[in-house]
Amino acid sequence: MSAQRTILIVEDDADFRESVREVLDQESRIFLEAKTAEEAIVLFSSNDIDVVICDILLPGTDGIEALRRIKEIRKDTQVVMVTGVKDTETAVEAMRLGALHYLIKGARHLFKELRVIVDRAIEQRRLTEERDEWRRQAVRHSGRLLGNSQAMLRILNIIEQVAPTNSTVLITGQTGTGKDQVAQEIHEQSRRNDKPLIKVDCASLPESLLESELFGHVKGAFTGAIKDRKGRFELADSGSIFLNEIGEMSASAQQRLLRILQDSELERVGSSTTIHVDVRVIAATNKDLQKMIVEKKFREDLYYRLRVVQIPIPPLCERKDDIPILAQAFLKRYSQETGKHLNEFDPEVMRVFFSYSWPGNVRELQHTVEHAAIFATDSRVAVKDLPEEILTAQTPEIKYSADTGPDLSKHIVIPVGTTLEEAELEIIRKTLDKVEGNKEEAARVLGLSRSSLYRRLPKLNRKNEPDNESEGNASDFQNLA
Repeated sequence: MSAQRTILIVEDDADFRESVREVLDQESRIFLEAKTAEEAIVLFSSNDIDVVICDILLPGTDGIEALRRIKEIRKDTQVVMVTGVKDTETAVEAMRLGALHYLIKGARHLFKELRVIVDRAIEQRRLTEERDEWRRQAVRHSGRLLGNSQAMLRILNIIEQVAPTNSTVLITGQTGTGKDQVAQEIHEQSRRNDKPLIKVDCASLPESLLESELFGHVKGAFTGAIKDRKGRFELADSGSIFLNEIGEMSASAQQRLLRILQDSELERVGSSTTIHVDVRVIAATNKDLQKMIVEKKFREDLYYRLRVVQIPIPPLCERKDDIPILAQAFLKRYSQETGKHLNEFDPEVMRVFFSYSWPGNVRELQHTVEHAAIFATDSRVAVKDLPEEILTAQTPEIKYSADTGPDLSKHIVIPVGTTLEEAELEIIRKTLDKVEGNKEEAARVLGLSRSSLYRRLPKLNRKNEPDNESEGNASDFQNLA
């Protein structure tokens, strides 16, 4: 984390800007300067600013409006307001908008006080960054998002990048892949983590109630509305809202949501009073929203508002490297819940796990481990402890049952310790065996040219000479060259 700190001075008086720099100047500090509110917003939007020192009386747009816009971009930025005119009403408005302090030019100890305030603000920023970094590191051990596959590492990296912003996020993926856990991590790593994360499952709410749940209603808005009621967006004010299965929203609810994303405003059902809300929206879906747009079932403008950042979560069958880590974490959890001392899985169990297609994704794996933990009679989970539907499931890779064991006819087993050359030759041998010695077909299956395959055949012949041939070899390759 960089030790350099950036201070933005917004002041049209060049002499005053120079005085501020001289008072606050330290080796680790960078100063940016703006003479107008417009210049300040441009600089603020394109730089990581630690503290803003802003005059109130500026040419054109005043400092109060600059403060408001800065806080809209990054709510936790510390802003110190200064002015040459003592005005209580303006001071109150500045503090209401989130200013850290309000100083009067010409005051006896102005610059001394400014130095103390800025030093404290920078120290607070440093402590906040350390806390956020600790939380980001803790995420990898939180148990919510586990895995070391390239896909999961990419998701964790995206979360770290997008979480500190206020950008809207769209999480896509099949049911059970962990979209809600991703949303939780985004909120936990955000600057809003001290405020609520309100979760709404749009698919579980009837269309007639969804708008009332999300946006609230006033007394008498419909039958049963006996009093005013806040919606989930108002409850999430200053925090985040997670809209799961966003594709289930009605057209009317989509229109209301679009207004919130555009203007941060809503009206309760049955009311014409506008309510301002500050909410970070995280949405998720297992549907193809682009297809729904073509079918006129989802608004295109809403789709692009939601998909500022998209996080696609691949199904578990496409990231099987994560299975051992996930399964072990679930086993630890259910070992504690069942009061058993379950330490590990039998190797045959992992073979089943890797061979199964997991249509229910991580959620199905979790329930499978829970079932196994309940029926396990030893410290090691055995195949017999798994649910029957897992054992008897027919997948493209394997059919496994408790009686017959795994069918490895469609697999090539490469033992640990095999060299790359030996592994390559074994793959070629098995492929040739499968295509009954048809070299042209074998080359196609392997993705090789015929000449590339032929260059490898002499080595394969030497490997399969009688004195090197393993017992039970069903194919004779002496005539392949």
